[in-house]
Order: sequence, then structure tokens, then C-alpha cells
Amino acid sequence: MSVIKLNKTHTEAVKNLFTTKKYMGVDVNANEYTSGEDLEFNKLLYDIFCSNYLSDLKNFHAFGYVGEDGQVKALISFYESIEEPAWYYTIYRSSGENNLLRGVLDAVIEYNENNGRLKFYTLTHATHTKLLRRFHWSKYNDERYGYFDEFMVPAKHKCFYVNPWELLYKRFLVPEDSIVRCNYLKQEYRTTLPIGGNL
Repeated sequence: MSVIKLNKTHTEAVKNLFTTKKYMGVDVNANEYTSGEDLEFNKLLYDIFCSNYLSDLKNFHAFGYVGEDGQVKALISFYESIEEPAWYYTIYRSSGENNLLRGVLDAVIEYNENNGRLKFYTLTHATHTKLLRRFHWSKYNDERYGYFDEFMVPAKHKCFYVNPWELLYKRFLVPEDSIVRCNYLKQEYRTTLPIGGNL
């Protein structure tokens, strides 16, 4: 099939992607991530995903690769910032075929470039900073986009900055050192500047 923008009709079709046993390299423990609540981490993340990214909110979106069986095989969600011409790469999941994420990321990047958003932020495990780029990026966009590491958050510390804390960390204390990375379209590939004026 193909990569499409997901909506509330895909609520059941994405459920199978929220069954990971690890988060940021550490085994998922129900109480460790939910501050004593009765929800398992994966269920909580699934509920966040459905309520934010599949509910027609203006700045929250998700794209996914839908298989012949109607199930979503890979997905990426993101938030379009209203503070700057940027977006936040918030959740990615696949059914094990990580190469499908390349096509989904290409579609997400194209969507955001068409909307004048030429940079985005990701959260990565400090010891695996190269993996996200190696497994999820197509050769085409890997060439076009540069990056720099914006800041590091030590294990089990709260991120000081509001947008990353809300969007990338989802208000969870990550069990390992983590890095927020800024990815940007290189200058030689920028043919127009986004409109930033308003009356």
C-alpha cells in the first residue's frame, strides 16, 4: 500500500505498534514511568498518541504506512510548532520493518517543507545518537539535512524547556541520558524562506 496521513479511523490499526518491551533502552516498568498510576507505559503512550495525533487537532499529525491487511506497519507523529517554523518528531513505531519508516519520514519531511517548516527536533538516547539517522533516514534526505545536538538531559532529570518536555519527553523522566537534536534543511537546498509575517 502506501504512506498516508492517519486519522481516528486508524485507532485500532495502530494498536499493534504499541507493544514494545523497552523505552530508551530500559525495560518498561508500569509504575516507573507513570508516577504510580495504574496504567502500563505502552497503554499510556497509545492513549496519548490517539488523543493527540488521531483526533483532528490542528498542530498534531501522524503519517503511517498501511499494509494490505489494513494494519499500520510503521508510523511517525509530529507537532507543528506555533512559536517558530519548526516541528517536533514525537513518536515513531514500526512492526519490525524499520525500512518502512524511511518512506514515512520522507512523507513527513515533505509535508512540513511544503508548510514552511525547514527544521525539526528529535529526542535520542545519548549512546545511540547515530542509530536514528542510519535506520530511519533515506539517502535523499540524509544528504539534504544537517544536524547539531541542541542539549543533553541527564538520566531521570526533567527537561528544563517547555516544548521539548511536553512534546518529546511527554512529561516522563527518561531512564538514560538523552539528547535533543535539531535537524535542519541545509542552506543550499533552501529555495524560499517561509513567510513569518502576520497582520
